[in-house]
Amino acid sequence: MTPVAILAVFCATMAAIAVWRLATDDRRDRVDVGSALTVVGITVLAALWAALEEGWLTSIGRGTLGVLGACLVGAGVVLMVRYWDDPPEPNCS
Repeated sequence: MTPVAILAVFCATMAAIAVWRLATDDRRDRVDVGSALTVVGITVLAALWAALEEGWLTSIGRGTLGVLGACLVGAGVVLMVRYWDDPPEPNCS
């Protein structure tokens, strides 16, 4: 396994943890959603890097991974920056 593939596996593990914590947390906010999107986007970009190193996908597949990863990271960063200073929503339960 190449170092890039190991990085992609590590990122996938971190993305799974981020999504799991987002799904199970009762007090999540938009910053949490943004950070999870960013981690998932970084995972997609790491998979793109591994695909480039190993020659796994066609150019269309690589382009799709690149655009998807960039969009996820961009959306996550926008959510984190936009809602960083917003007060947390009150817990209604």
